[in-house]
Amino acid sequence: MACKLPAQLATPGKLHHHCQFTITSAFIPLSWRRTLSPEPLLSLSTSFPSGKCNGKQLVTCSAIGTAEATGAVNLGPGTPVRPTSILVVGATGTLGRQIVRRALDEGYDVRCLVRPRPAPADFLRDWGAIVVNADLSKPETIPATMVGVHTVIDCATGRPEEPIKTVDWEGKVALIQCAKAMGIQKYVFYSIHNCDKHPEVPLMEIKYCTEKFLQDSGLPHVIIRLCGFMQGLIGQYAVPILEEKSVWGTDAPTRIAYMDTQDIARLTLVALRNEKINGKLLTFAGPRAWTTQEVITLCERLAGQDANVTTVPVSVLRVTRQLTRLFEWTNDVADRLAFSEVLTSDVVFSVPMNETYSLLGVEQKDIVTLEKYLQDYFTNILKKLKDLKAQSKQSDIYF
Repeated sequence: MACKLPAQLATPGKLHHHCQFTITSAFIPLSWRRTLSPEPLLSLSTSFPSGKCNGKQLVTCSAIGTAEATGAVNLGPGTPVRPTSILVVGATGTLGRQIVRRALDEGYDVRCLVRPRPAPADFLRDWGAIVVNADLSKPETIPATMVGVHTVIDCATGRPEEPIKTVDWEGKVALIQCAKAMGIQKYVFYSIHNCDKHPEVPLMEIKYCTEKFLQDSGLPHVIIRLCGFMQGLIGQYAVPILEEKSVWGTDAPTRIAYMDTQDIARLTLVALRNEKINGKLLTFAGPRAWTTQEVITLCERLAGQDANVTTVPVSVLRVTRQLTRLFEWTNDVADRLAFSEVLTSDVVFSVPMNETYSLLGVEQKDIVTLEKYLQDYFTNILKKLKDLKAQSKQSDIYF
């Protein structure tokens, strides 16, 4: 089976013991030659990730991306762009919207790249940002969004209903190539902690491949690996507990150092202004790593009620993943289950942050803890529920 990227992005090379790609576009040609592992498990192919070369699922993802290798040159000085001009890609997401809001508060000129959608992102305009429509799966829509931009902050990720490769791989290749061609002076990319250690997980392998692609592209950049968002715990645990619905958990001792996306946004902009950070790979982690059961227990205490917990054994996830691999139309489900397996295994998604705090000039005491974040949420939501109940009683009519 031929292993290739879309025609506008790649020309497949010959298949030997692994797949090699020469990635080209109207912007910057980048030739990927180096194999990440002796037997990589993922294939960037038209039937991604089930496509196989010589019977194995593979990926090669390194680039020769210097100016000399790519032939990219500046066409001469044009109108200088202000260092405060930022393009946020994925601005409507959990992290993206916090990046936009923080950047606006700090005086940046923020442009937001969002996909055309039935419900326009009016809240971004209300905040003071400029909204431009483009789609990473359509490379021809990207260049116009970068005119007059100094820095690109890439928060985008694919929607659950679409193949992982569409945005997180093909779209990012096009975005980085375009940024190089348009003379973008800094590119911030968000990745996943430990992505280099799990080539069996499509999303994590793609994140690692994108890191390598960006590093070899020659673009001035900062790569930030993240462990987990505190905001995600609200819908997963806090709301179901308050609504007395089932809370899903696993029997694995995985520990995750969740971080408030507002803190991630603040640290990102600090890193953006620090020239010592250029070209570095940072990992942002919260003050403490938590197991699922510890998070549920904390939510129960703050909500003042017990959770209806349904535990899913890790073994069930593994079997389900194997079954979904049998059918082409369930491959994307299998990809996401593979990521779930990692999150439910005996691993710790955390790193010591002392060196990063020192590098950024940030105090640990200024980073929100999960206890404080959830306490504020439950205090506010329970007060609102109490007020609504009181208003409801005042409006009752008796005959």
